[in-house]
Amino acid sequence: MDKELQQLLDKSEINEVVQKERAFRDQARWDEMQAAFHDDSVVDLSWFKGSGPEFVASSRRLYEAGRHSAHQMGPTLVSLIGSRALASTSCAVCLRTRLSGVEVELTAHSRLYERLEKRDGEWRIARMGIVYLRDLLIPVNPAERVEIDNARLSAFRSSYRFLSYLLAETGVAPRDDLPGEDRPETVKPMLDADLRWLEAGE
Repeated sequence: MDKELQQLLDKSEINEVVQKERAFRDQARWDEMQAAFHDDSVVDLSWFKGSGPEFVASSRRLYEAGRHSAHQMGPTLVSLIGSRALASTSCAVCLRTRLSGVEVELTAHSRLYERLEKRDGEWRIARMGIVYLRDLLIPVNPAERVEIDNARLSAFRSSYRFLSYLLAETGVAPRDDLPGEDRPETVKPMLDADLRWLEAGE
């Protein structure tokens, strides 16, 4: 097959893997979600760090506990060298929950950065990372007001401040070391490591 045509087919398959993984999570299609990950993959997000299969299991537990979220995905951009690829995708996560007795909606804007590797003829995710951009928390009913401890809120990173606040409210210690737009020095090492990984696939 022509090399240029093969690259187009590979990029199309990679796009499908990235987009479907998030869609399957939202739809509670756990087996199909897990099929998007290599068994030795790594996922590194605000509330989870571990393998892809463990991430699927943890996502399922959250879903079954009533914590549902929806992902709004932008187009996936792909860089490809041989059997390795990098994919980046704009992503907004919407989560509806209750805070201080008030129904609220959190929207967290980010960019997903994923390494994908083709093994045995199939593209799957080898690593999922993220760069946090900004987030927003609003009452679902505009007539209601949610009480927030501003002193506690100010202690969290601005790129994922309200997400951290909600995590802390549910007993999950928020991480302070994640790549975020508010601290460019946390972003560059991840992107540089991804590029080195990609180029090693030549």
